[in-house]
Amino acid sequence: MSSAGVGGTRVRAVTGLTMAALVLTVLWVPPLYWVVDVLIALLVAQGLREYCAMANAAGINVMPRTTILTGVGLVLFNGLAFLLWWHDVGGMPVVSGLSWALLVVIFARLATGRHDLRGMAADFFGVAYVAGLACYMLAMHHNSDMGPGLVTFLLVAVAFSDTGAYFIGRAFGKHKMAPMTSPKKSWEGAAGGVVFAMLSVLVLWALVRHFQWQRYYPPAIPWVWALLAAGLSVVSQFGDLAESMIKREAGVKDASQIFPGHGGVLDRCDGLLFAAPALYYVYAGGIALSWILTG
Repeated sequence: MSSAGVGGTRVRAVTGLTMAALVLTVLWVPPLYWVVDVLIALLVAQGLREYCAMANAAGINVMPRTTILTGVGLVLFNGLAFLLWWHDVGGMPVVSGLSWALLVVIFARLATGRHDLRGMAADFFGVAYVAGLACYMLAMHHNSDMGPGLVTFLLVAVAFSDTGAYFIGRAFGKHKMAPMTSPKKSWEGAAGGVVFAMLSVLVLWALVRHFQWQRYYPPAIPWVWALLAAGLSVVSQFGDLAESMIKREAGVKDASQIFPGHGGVLDRCDGLLFAAPALYYVYAGGIALSWILTG
């Protein structure tokens, strides 16, 4: 590896470790639980800023201020809903919030006279894509004692999936997975991502057992955790490809440069946005099944 490559990898690692330490702290310290909502709202604001910039670069007449404020409002509405009254597993605040978000976007277009169907569709897509999917992390985090554990499981699986895909792809990638959308991604890298995700959650499972943290994580045997991590890896890689499609349409390499070595918020969180609802509904489905079997 060249000196530039080594330096880039070092910057990427330092940035990743710093972000991980910050996120895990606010996830697990009870007095800081509300900070998770604020942190996600800030990330959504930056992610929507990046999305609107790419949409404009692609020639789509979006309304950045309306889109960003609507997305942040959706996150804060869900955070308050889960914090104050919506304590059970369920997605109603997310669905209700998206309904209101659509009305806000339409009203803003009518009020400003910017009658552009393509732009209005792009406004709402941005809110649903960045803010709507991010709200599922709030839904999991506010779910009783297991909330921080669920989000930690998600972060571990997706982060190590990204790491495995990056390093295995660079070392062994020969067969392009989606050359028109993301030329650097390979099937070898995708397989490496799945393997890294599975190994990482098995290590997490061993730590949970060793330190007796079982009450904070969903009960399951190791191979179930490994299979779930493999599924999340696949879903998160689809999320990565979805963002690559947007970047290719806009003609940019990264959404922004806010995180050294990682790009923008969307570059770092694209996989999480797809994997979060997947894990949420698997967990919610498991709860519903247990209710049926025990009822």
